[in-house]
Amino acid sequence: MDCDIELEIDAGSARGEYTVRVVRAPAGGHASGMFTLDVEGILERLPQLEATVLASAVAARRTMPVAEMAVREVGQQLFQALFTREVYGTYRASLGAAQHAGQQLRVVLRLSAPELATMPWETLFDPETETYLCQTEPLLRHVPAPDYNLNPLDVAPPLRILGIVASPRDLPGLDVTAEKDHLGRALAGPVSEGRVELVWAKSGTWDDVQSMLLAGPWHVVHFVGHGDYDSRTDEGRIALVGPDGRAAMVRAVRLMALLSVAAPRPRLVVLNSCSSGEMGQSDLFSGTASALVRSGIGAVAAMQFAISDYAAIAFAHGFYAAIANGRTVDEAARVGRISVMASPDGTLEWVTPALYVRGGTTQLFTLTGTPRAPASVESSTTAGTSGGQATGPAHASSPASPPGTGQDHAIPAQAAPVPATQPLPGAGQANAGQAMKRAQLRALYVQASAELRARRLEQAVELFDDLLTLEPGYRDATALRDKARHRLELDRTYREALKAEETEDWLAAADGFAAVQDDPGFPDAAVRRQDCERRQRISDLQGELRYHSSLGSWEAVLDVSAELATVDPDAADPDGLATAARTEIQKAKSKEPPPVETAEVPPASDDEKPHGSYTAADLPVRPPRKKAPARANPAPYTAPSPSRQAGSALNPAPSVAKPGAPAGVAPSNAVLRGSKPGGSAPAPAGGSAPPLRTPLLWGGVALIVAGGLGACFAVYFLWLDDNYWYESGGDGSLRIVYGLVAPLGYLLLAVAGLPDRTAMARVVMAGVVISGALFGLSGLTETVDPTTVIAGFVHAGFGLWAGILALRSRRSEPFGWLLLWPTVTVPLVWVQDKGVFLESWYRTHAYFVLIQLLVLCASGIGFVVAVRRLRASEKGQEHEQAG
Repeated sequence: MDCDIELEIDAGSARGEYTVRVVRAPAGGHASGMFTLDVEGILERLPQLEATVLASAVAARRTMPVAEMAVREVGQQLFQALFTREVYGTYRASLGAAQHAGQQLRVVLRLSAPELATMPWETLFDPETETYLCQTEPLLRHVPAPDYNLNPLDVAPPLRILGIVASPRDLPGLDVTAEKDHLGRALAGPVSEGRVELVWAKSGTWDDVQSMLLAGPWHVVHFVGHGDYDSRTDEGRIALVGPDGRAAMVRAVRLMALLSVAAPRPRLVVLNSCSSGEMGQSDLFSGTASALVRSGIGAVAAMQFAISDYAAIAFAHGFYAAIANGRTVDEAARVGRISVMASPDGTLEWVTPALYVRGGTTQLFTLTGTPRAPASVESSTTAGTSGGQATGPAHASSPASPPGTGQDHAIPAQAAPVPATQPLPGAGQANAGQAMKRAQLRALYVQASAELRARRLEQAVELFDDLLTLEPGYRDATALRDKARHRLELDRTYREALKAEETEDWLAAADGFAAVQDDPGFPDAAVRRQDCERRQRISDLQGELRYHSSLGSWEAVLDVSAELATVDPDAADPDGLATAARTEIQKAKSKEPPPVETAEVPPASDDEKPHGSYTAADLPVRPPRKKAPARANPAPYTAPSPSRQAGSALNPAPSVAKPGAPAGVAPSNAVLRGSKPGGSAPAPAGGSAPPLRTPLLWGGVALIVAGGLGACFAVYFLWLDDNYWYESGGDGSLRIVYGLVAPLGYLLLAVAGLPDRTAMARVVMAGVVISGALFGLSGLTETVDPTTVIAGFVHAGFGLWAGILALRSRRSEPFGWLLLWPTVTVPLVWVQDKGVFLESWYRTHAYFVLIQLLVLCASGIGFVVAVRRLRASEKGQEHEQAG
């Protein structure tokens, strides 16, 4: 069963549009689709990808999860563009068909558009399975050229590989010995088994390479050196060594001619050089790898990015081992990638190799016969050639022996001494290691700077941390990391401010925006801060408006509404409270009687004075009280209060009696203000006057102090004191609370006018004060004192009476419950924790005392809050009168 899914990709009718068609697939069908791809954008990211991939060879902490993001983003973009809905369905069905047949699906890309050949298709990432295609399935690039080698080449082991190392002196130096040793170590296993024979060219010059090709046959050519892409000629090049030791740049078409001198032509070429897989956007065959495949090479494995020594060795080991075991070249490339993934953990260099195949077959060789172990001289030759030259001068002029005899290149390493100009192996390896480390550090620096510029700040900070871990003080990495951290902190503050703005926490949002508004990266922070401050002001004013509305202070409600209108006219009437306030004010004005104007009566003459009697319209006046006997020390004269001055609203000035009228009789035209003509005068305000604020306030404070101190004493004696109650003076502290402080509070409440100003109310409050003092001063000892018990219940009775009177009074109704609860709960002190009533009283039974003291403290707090509301209500009435 053919398990290839072959996709043909060509340019569409418009720029950036492409078509994809399934040429063949195990699931059958010819699905097709169209997609758009930002080729220019991906090409601009290729340098970043190369830096990311090269930097991944550094096993630094936390680098890989961050670095892989760039590779994964590009791979997912390519996958989602290529595998449209119908094509993706065929792909998934083909996967199932291949698994059912027990085979592996192979993805073949026929790239007809030259610009698509430059894409890193090896990064294809399936977001559904979260895997890279080339890690699980062989992936190859098909070059559309005639296939002249339809059948695999029969090879009797060993598989002969010609190694070429070119290191011109005007390019970055390569450690020739180390490069040969790397590949030698990678092939040590297959060489020792007789499956592979590795022979190195004497040097990297054109003549030496041509001589070795003529001395074939060679099945594989492995080139190690430099390469680039000439954008002017739109053609790939590799660097051989010229006669003067300098670089001789060989274009792809010339390299094709050079390899054609081998008979037979090598079926496989591996280019371990930078940019050997790169190609132009106008010619599909302009790259070195694609040009070689077009010339007749069966397959070319090239490197699309720079590659580290470790990755090159690992890929060569897996790749050639698979080839030597009869695997197809695409499967060998996948095995090589898996070898690269072995270490360091998380490296991304497995995307660097790219495989180009000519024709439809990927089985390049068929190994026939049994491998023979190489002779001892061959082993020494392989070892020697890996460190120096492969053949001596005599071998270059002698004819080649038949392949597999082991005689053509069996020249010991002693026959090819190392030139004097060649660096020592140890120094060369050290220099190469330093050069690779510098390249990797540079790649990390470039990638971190790119993440910083793209404002991916968390990734930038992690990359700079990794860079500074490997090389502390590297260039300006410390300053850039601090800059990234500062920006990250600002970003975090800005995001928190946005969240606070969404939850309408205006104050926190305004503080957050104020912290970042000076940074040019947050241009809207200042405007958002001002808006949040405005909304916070609106919220505060609306809260104040609701508070005034709950107290009935309608004029204050209108004042706050007017201020709200200056901030936001739409928020000036929350829940219709301002409208309701205007309605209440209009109702109050309509209920007020119009003021009665009294005409001034001119003084009557003696002839006009009435004599003898008064009319029925004249109001009777209460006879004057008898004067009290004079004291020995009379009190000093006190000016009359404003409520009793002449012309006041409650007590108008006494009218002048008509001439001739009896004493104490008011004239008929003297009408009190606020009373209806012909009606009776209003009752004195003594019983319905509101309580006095100052004594009420201090009475509440006294109850707070009594309850709070008593609760503290009870907590200490219950849980903190190790002595018995009576030994610690507990009864003395409670005597102070119950016998002095609490009665003082009740006395101040009575002075304030609670429960009302009647004589009965004063008698009741006197009973509350006296019974409370008697209850407290008699003490709470270890035994039950009848006097204390009786006084407690009398105190509760008087408190209940006073509370009922206050609830029945219109002016004192809000204070009724506050007066009732702290007094009626006094008998709770006789309840013990096990439910026994009026038994011996110990410190462990004082839990109910604590409850009563807390009720007393809460009642005092209620009186203080009530005074504040009373004061706010009076201010509202002043506003109404001013209006």
